[in-house]
Amino acid sequence: MAGDPVAALVAALKADAGIAEQLGESVFGGELPMGEAASMPRKALVLKPSGGPSLTNGSNAAHDTQRIDVFAYGATPAEAAALMADVSLCLLWLQRAVWAQTLIHWVNSAGGYMSGREPDTDWPRVFKSFQVFHALQSVS
Repeated sequence: MAGDPVAALVAALKADAGIAEQLGESVFGGELPMGEAASMPRKALVLKPSGGPSLTNGSNAAHDTQRIDVFAYGATPAEAAALMADVSLCLLWLQRAVWAQTLIHWVNSAGGYMSGREPDTDWPRVFKSFQVFHALQSVS
């Protein structure tokens, strides 16, 4: 089976005591579930794959990089920004480990952040991209 870097980062964030204290289970991969919309705007995270350059292009390595976009939501722009600051530190401090059956070697910032509002709903959010180096095959 293929490794899933989005699921791995969701699992890592949910396992972090500081993030879990702020969000509980409100960390999602791919998109915000329909049932969550009624509770918004409030603190929540959505992680999405978004392309980016491969650091193993042209090799036979069983590892690759994936850019992951993280969207931090809050009741206010300041709350969303504070959440993103905490999430950024958590991701950047991740050590080589297996999360959700995916080996993550490292997570790096892929640039600065952007604050604003969700276009369709006007919910406050902060957006930031990260580059993840991970194993392509899942780990049992």
